[in-house]
Amino acid sequence: MLSTYRPTVSRRALLAGAAGLVSSAALVACGAAKSSSNDASLATNVALTPGDGTANLIALFGTDAAYKYVVSGHPQRLAFGINDARGAHVLDVPTTLDFQLSKDGVPIGGAIPVVGHSDGVPIGYYPYRTTFDSPGQYEVQVTLDGVASTVRFDVGEPANSPLIQPGSAMVSVATPTLADHQGVEPICTQPSGTCAFHTITVARALTTGKATALLVSTPEFCQIGVCGPVLELLNDIAPSYPLIQTIHAEVYTNAQAALDQTNSTVSKSAMPEAPAQAVDSATLAPVIDAYGLSYEPALFIANGSGQIVERLDNIFDRAELTAAFKRIS
Repeated sequence: MLSTYRPTVSRRALLAGAAGLVSSAALVACGAAKSSSNDASLATNVALTPGDGTANLIALFGTDAAYKYVVSGHPQRLAFGINDARGAHVLDVPTTLDFQLSKDGVPIGGAIPVVGHSDGVPIGYYPYRTTFDSPGQYEVQVTLDGVASTVRFDVGEPANSPLIQPGSAMVSVATPTLADHQGVEPICTQPSGTCAFHTITVARALTTGKATALLVSTPEFCQIGVCGPVLELLNDIAPSYPLIQTIHAEVYTNAQAALDQTNSTVSKSAMPEAPAQAVDSATLAPVIDAYGLSYEPALFIANGSGQIVERLDNIFDRAELTAAFKRIS
């Protein structure tokens, strides 16, 4: 039997819709189309499509041009999942799926097999990798239970996207540490307490000549269960790679204050929605603007020269994380 996962749709999902997320897309990550520190929050994009009696391929990223997420000319990793016939995310996905890429309805090359991943994360997904030659409207098609399923998405000019791309240099930014919180409270919202990745700032790490891994995520507010698991994976795997400087940076500067304020104003019956309401009044940390993020979680992995060799977005599992660390170890 297929294992399925039904995330909680919060008020933040409404922001995603307002930002232009197409109704057929479903984002498992805590993302949004806002990336300025002047904006109230990054919204959670959770848009489960109603079950139509068939399984469907879904995009786990912002597909609309307004998101400026997918660009041409740089290696792209696009995560796709599967919704079952009831509209729930599938955990036990097929081992591989053949992805056929097309542009404006014209196939590009042949179908490419992509391996499914699900080790340590709540849903299964497929990391489809390619470099788009030019901007435009693209689509990928797979066959599920003998029926074709298609996801369309826009690819934009890299100059129009603030998102730092693989191959580019890491951005020097003073992220919070235990010694200096940089005005961020708390510096880590991991449920079990502050993680071990707050000993050095990104700015300092980039001067050491060592490899650096930067995870931007907020476990406290990631209600649909991705930010927490990926941080836990980092907790498990990073100690095996001591030469890689691993850093975790929270999304919000005032996460706890916003949550406390919300908890004092909402009724007990509305308490499950408190984290979402708190995010509406939270302030984004400088790292969000520095890296041009409109979603979370995001993991940037750079070599000793500070060049980004891998960017794992929205969802990644133990196998992908381990492979990425091995690339720079």
